[in-house]
Amino acid sequence: MARAVVILGAGSSADFGVPTMTAMFNDRHARDYLKKRPVVLQTLDDLFWKPRGHSLASCDQSLNIEQMLTILKDLEKEKSIPPTSKPQHVDIFRRRLYVLIQKAVFEGKSSSAKHLNLLIDICDQALQHTTWASFNWDCIFEASFWYRTPYGLGPWTRNNPQLAIPMVNWHAGSNNHLFLKLHGGINWWFINDQVTYLPFTAGGPLQAKWEAYDNDPGIKDRPVILEPSFYKYDDAVYRQLAPQWEQFFQNLIQADCVVVVGYSLPEMDVNARSRILTAFQANNKCRWLIVDPSENTCNLYRRLLGCDHVQILEQSLASFNNEIREHMKTAFPDVAFRN
Repeated sequence: MARAVVILGAGSSADFGVPTMTAMFNDRHARDYLKKRPVVLQTLDDLFWKPRGHSLASCDQSLNIEQMLTILKDLEKEKSIPPTSKPQHVDIFRRRLYVLIQKAVFEGKSSSAKHLNLLIDICDQALQHTTWASFNWDCIFEASFWYRTPYGLGPWTRNNPQLAIPMVNWHAGSNNHLFLKLHGGINWWFINDQVTYLPFTAGGPLQAKWEAYDNDPGIKDRPVILEPSFYKYDDAVYRQLAPQWEQFFQNLIQADCVVVVGYSLPEMDVNARSRILTAFQANNKCRWLIVDPSENTCNLYRRLLGCDHVQILEQSLASFNNEIREHMKTAFPDVAFRN
């Protein structure tokens, strides 16, 4: 049986209502947070939007959070700029942006639409092993995997996939699935010197921890998330997540099938680009399927990967699901997918 790697980007969560980085400030829960934190809104306006002729109303046409945090790091690193010309209280502002992201990708979001469930079930049935490599901070994949009913079995068989790093409170079950959360996540926390999983139930420990992170400047616990900036791979958190990255590359090298859903290969994800392109170059027996609604993203993959071993579908995950088995059979003709 075949081995697969499924790469999940922001586009794989978009059909669940999770905003992309560009649309983050347009999310209702993010805007509610800015109303409660007017200093954050004023800083965004003064530092990033006004100098570029924008405001909150037009912010989706301006910098995204990843670009903002990169600029902040560049300002901090640049010694020729006097301290009086640099933004004040950058650490607090950076933390507030993390909280805003958590609001946008978690609050009011649910996996009940089950857009990922079909893909999970098909991989479960037809493949020897599937590596799920996610670049998302949200909890959509975990919820989809846990709450689905495994093929031919009942809900009492629910389990989590395996992980590549030690995790307190994570109860792994299936040896056929490996989950790599390559940029960390809002539900992974560093507590008592250990990476700890916090359940994502509404009003539970995860929300309580984020409220403490927002309101208590002395809190020692921190989310295990890579800073969304050009410097993410220089982050101390990256060293905690590094075993995942090694596993990601090795499994790409060994894969028979790679499915990419909604991952746009952002320029600032330099390590991801390097591993994906190197694995494609080295593993010439592997076939690839790209699913993305963006014409620009599809054209990028056409340029980087060509068309010989690659099928590209310019559509959303929800649209892909309408003929998912036929798409998988066409992309991977050597795999026996059930009807």
